[in-house]
Amino acid sequence: MPQSNTLLSIPITQLRAGMFVVKLDIPWIDSPFLRHSRLIKGEEDIEKLKGANVKTLVIDLSKGCGPQEELKEKKKQPTQEKHPDLPPTETELPQPPSLKEELSEARQLRNRIRVVMDNIMDCLERELPIKTVELTPIIDDTLASLERNNQALMNLAHLSRKTQKLADHAFSTFCLCLNLATYLKLSEDEQHALGLAALMHEAGWVQLPQQLLGKRTAYSATELKLIHTHIANGRKVLRNADFPELVLRLIDEHHELTDGSGYPNGLNKAQLHTLSLLLSAVDHYDEMVHQLTDKPGMLPTNALRKLYVEADAGKYDKQTVTALIASLGIYPVTSAVLLNTGEKAIVLEVFSDAHLQPVLEIHYDSNGKPLPNAIKVNLRDQRSDAPNRAIVSVLDPSNAIDDPARRLQPEDI
Repeated sequence: MPQSNTLLSIPITQLRAGMFVVKLDIPWIDSPFLRHSRLIKGEEDIEKLKGANVKTLVIDLSKGCGPQEELKEKKKQPTQEKHPDLPPTETELPQPPSLKEELSEARQLRNRIRVVMDNIMDCLERELPIKTVELTPIIDDTLASLERNNQALMNLAHLSRKTQKLADHAFSTFCLCLNLATYLKLSEDEQHALGLAALMHEAGWVQLPQQLLGKRTAYSATELKLIHTHIANGRKVLRNADFPELVLRLIDEHHELTDGSGYPNGLNKAQLHTLSLLLSAVDHYDEMVHQLTDKPGMLPTNALRKLYVEADAGKYDKQTVTALIASLGIYPVTSAVLLNTGEKAIVLEVFSDAHLQPVLEIHYDSNGKPLPNAIKVNLRDQRSDAPNRAIVSVLDPSNAIDDPARRLQPEDI
C-alpha cells in the first residue's frame, strides 16, 4: 500500500499499544481479529498478530500514535456522584439472557416459523392465497431474539448437516440474514424486506420435483435447466401475494453473482440491489452447509472459507462475505474442533471481538477418550491454573476417526 501523509507501513517489531492498524499482510480470514482496522490496546494484541505470522502492517497516524511518539495515558476523570434521575450505567443495565435461557424462546420461534412456512408452501403448491400478515410478527420476534442473545438462533440455524426441507432452509437462511442485517446495522425497512425475501426466496421450488433438493449427485444439464426455472416460478406463485416490489426483486436476484455469471439474467454487481448481495451470499452458505444442491454438506468453517475464496474471485461481494464471517466467527456455533491439548470439543458461543476464543463444550480428553461429562470452557476467560487451550483445526463429526463415540454431532438442543 502506498504511504500517504497519515498512512505508514511498519514491521511488526515496531508495533506497540496506541497505534491504529488499517491493513495486515495476511488474508482477512487468517487474522486473529474480526477487523483489520483496530486500535492496538496492549501486548496481548501484538502477540496475537505475531502468532498469526504478520510481518508488516499499515498504521494510520491520524487515528493513533506513530513509531516516534510517546503513548499518553488518558487522564482519569474525577469521580462524580450519580444523580438519581440519570439513566442507569452499563453495569446497572439488565444483563442479556444466557444461551440456555434464550434457547427456549428460540426453539418456540423456530417451531412457529416451520408451521407458518409449511402452511405457506402448501398454499403455494395448491395455488391458494397466502396470509403474509403472519410474517411480520415472526420478523419482529426474530430480531428481538437476536438482540437478546443471537447465539441461540445461530445454534438452531446450524443444526444438522443433512438435507433440509424447504421450510427448514427458509428458517436458517432467514435467521442468518437477519443476524447479518443487525450486525451491519441496516434500517428497519431494510431488515424487514430482507427478512421477507429470505423466508420466501425458494417459493418457486414448490413447482419442481422435490428429489432435486439435496440430490448429492451431479445434476444433469436438463436438471440444472429445470432448477433455474424456480426463479420465474417464484414470481408466478407469488403474483397474488401482497409483497413489496423490493422483496420480489431480491427473490429474483438471489442466484445472481457479482461477476455476471449467475442466473437467470446474468446481472453484475452494479445492477444488483445491495440487499441481494446479502441474500445470495447467505443462501449459498446455507446450501453448502446443509447439502441442498448436488454437493455433500460442508462443515461451517469450510463453507465460509470456500465462500471467501469465491468472493475473492469476484463471484460474491467481498465486503458482504467478510461481514458474514465476522458475524458468525471463523468457527461458527456447532463446529467440532480439535484443541492444542488434544481435546475435542463443540463450539457453543462465539464473540464478535474474539472469534478465535469461543465458548466450547469439551467431549474428548487429551488422549481421545470420551469424557463421562462434557466440560464447558470459555477460551476468552481461561483460569490461570488450567491448560492454555486454543483451537488448532476443525473436525468432521461424520468421520468415525474424528468422532468415534458420536459426541460431536450437531444435534438439536
